[in-house]
Amino acid sequence: MSLIIQETGLLTILQTLDKEESSTNNEYNGACDRLAHQLANTLVGNDISAPTIEMTVQPATIKFTEPTIIAYSGADFTGKSGGKDIHANRIYLFNRGDVLEFGDSPRGNRIYLAVAGGIKVESNHSNILGSGDEVVMCREYTDQHQELFNVLKRDSVVKWGVDVYALVEVYISDLFHIVRRPDIPEEFYAKIEDTEYTVIKEKNRVALYLEGAELDAPENDIIHPGIKGGVYIAGNKPVVALNDFNQSTSAMHVGTIPQYHMHKLAQKRSGSKVKFKVIDCDDAHANLYAHHMWVLSLFKAINYKLSKELVKEKM
Repeated sequence: MSLIIQETGLLTILQTLDKEESSTNNEYNGACDRLAHQLANTLVGNDISAPTIEMTVQPATIKFTEPTIIAYSGADFTGKSGGKDIHANRIYLFNRGDVLEFGDSPRGNRIYLAVAGGIKVESNHSNILGSGDEVVMCREYTDQHQELFNVLKRDSVVKWGVDVYALVEVYISDLFHIVRRPDIPEEFYAKIEDTEYTVIKEKNRVALYLEGAELDAPENDIIHPGIKGGVYIAGNKPVVALNDFNQSTSAMHVGTIPQYHMHKLAQKRSGSKVKFKVIDCDDAHANLYAHHMWVLSLFKAINYKLSKELVKEKM
């Protein structure tokens, strides 16, 4: 059995956590918001690297063909199913024939939906999902999954979830670190720090284009590698590379946004604000370690709550 994409929304794709090579035209270049991808999987008891459904700007309408446990994370989209509100970072059971649809989001750009037991990624098919497409479920259920099905038979939702306040430090701020390059003059970095930029568009999973004070980047004729999180200057304005950015570009590379700020970058949409703070490589490494430890503690807390819920069910 499978999930059916009744209406595809703006951009709905199967996505892996990390980039995966493919001989077809598939674009498994990894989740733009890695934290949301991993968080959704953790909530439903999957491995954090299990594939998810990534939905951008306007999520898909999804029909379920059998009992299915799901969770989604990322942007603040509220879903609807059978007259009930469905919220991010919660665990739900959907039954055969149930339909999940979404309204607008007051915050964020994309969500990641995980299915307990996993979903299949077929290397010979496109990962871009259209209306009427089916997403095949693996049903690789663990004992914990089976217990969770029993818990959800009564109310179809686990009462607790990850509170939005627990994620404020990760998503809400408009400030982004940019790791400096040694060949870029300090005057350039001073100007980029003094400017508040506005996102004017996102080229789907390729780049964010920013509007603000013009920047005169040092000129050269070097071809620069395309780096996820790389900040480039094109037309005297910053362009920030996302997962599907070109492998190389003639635009000047002036620094890179560290991985720990890529989660909230992936959630920026048109009209969002962006401020830069220039840091050194050593600071970026220290911050990355601190962020990694925070993520581990978050996942540990979820697993504890989930285990406690299942133990309570057995009593």
